[in-house]
Amino acid sequence: MITTIALDLDNTLLNSNREISAKNEKILKQLHEAGKRVVLCTGRPLGAVQHLIKQLELTKPEDFTITFNGGLVQNNVTQEILNQTTLNKVEVEMLYQDAKQRNYPLDVLGPDKVYSLIECGKSDYESFMSGMIPFEDVDFADLPADQTFGKVVSSAPAETVSQTRAGLPQNIKDNFHVVPSRRELLEFLPASVNKARGLGQLLTYFGETLDNLLAFGDEENDLEMLQAAGIGVAMGNAVPLIKEAANAETLDNNADGVAVYLKRYFKL
Repeated sequence: MITTIALDLDNTLLNSNREISAKNEKILKQLHEAGKRVVLCTGRPLGAVQHLIKQLELTKPEDFTITFNGGLVQNNVTQEILNQTTLNKVEVEMLYQDAKQRNYPLDVLGPDKVYSLIECGKSDYESFMSGMIPFEDVDFADLPADQTFGKVVSSAPAETVSQTRAGLPQNIKDNFHVVPSRRELLEFLPASVNKARGLGQLLTYFGETLDNLLAFGDEENDLEMLQAAGIGVAMGNAVPLIKEAANAETLDNNADGVAVYLKRYFKL
């Protein structure tokens, strides 16, 4: 039985205006009120999705959100952390040294802000986040050594992202899970982190398994989640890899693909 609905955000639940449509909102609220878990599962930090949690009214005592692409499983109400996997400054330095040498930008996501490593060049990641979380421009030397970090990203034109990924040295491949979340954004996660892992931890907490999961996604960082879910649904706008991995396909993110599939599946 499906008990839990996991939703990627950008180009999945959100339309091209980066909004939850009225149809998606209505169906998800209806299912949530009926007892289904609705879990936002995103690469963003929790602070950058609070407005979406509020919009969908995901504020019951057992509502959770999965952020940092599975690296953080956190209660929406109490902020209690169920599970967390992070990077430290020593690990970030591997990326910094490669970025300096090969000339690509890096932004490091900390617990309450994003650090832009300006020696690597300022990216457009801050403008993309549109004020949803604070940013600070720093040299690598000034990156706090006593903090842990959820992930590191490189936001750049698609061609630059592709070249960056293709040329990564072995030490980075060995120590990070490297995956694009859109063509213009490459993410560097702790090696063991993906969305399926975070969702597995959450469902174990509730005494369930990933067979109880219905998940929606569109990009490569959704791959493990869709493969592991009882039902993995690719958006109509999903990349070919995701469509091949999914059990089902729905309409694109601008045609209320999430609502269309859920309405049909749950016979609403």
